[in-house]
Amino acid sequence: RQLHVYQGNRRTATHPIAVGSSEWPTRTGEWQISQVVFNPEWVPPDESWAEEREGKAPGAPDNPLGRAQLIYDPPRTIHGTNEPASIGKAVSHGSIRMRNETIVQLAREVMDAAGVGKDES
Repeated sequence: RQLHVYQGNRRTATHPIAVGSSEWPTRTGEWQISQVVFNPEWVPPDESWAEEREGKAPGAPDNPLGRAQLIYDPPRTIHGTNEPASIGKAVSHGSIRMRNETIVQLAREVMDAAGVGKDES
């Protein structure tokens, strides 16, 4: 339940994460980040567990995506969380959760590495 960050072959960071529950396991494999979203809107995915859930506005305190989202295998993503106590546990619906301050930092690093870095605003 850790996410390792690499630059080339060198590990530059390790972060604790939450992963999918036994009913909704996080898929294993290798993917590329296709999009970085700051203050994402949560739109319930077309999956049975979300059928009666309502969407959440960007920045809403109860938005389950937190402050940033790295999209790699939609609807599964690496994202922040409104439940920081879940970090280190197998409790998600397949996505990877990180603390909000950590996912924001990682999102900036991914954008910088891709050559599309943004300033703080």
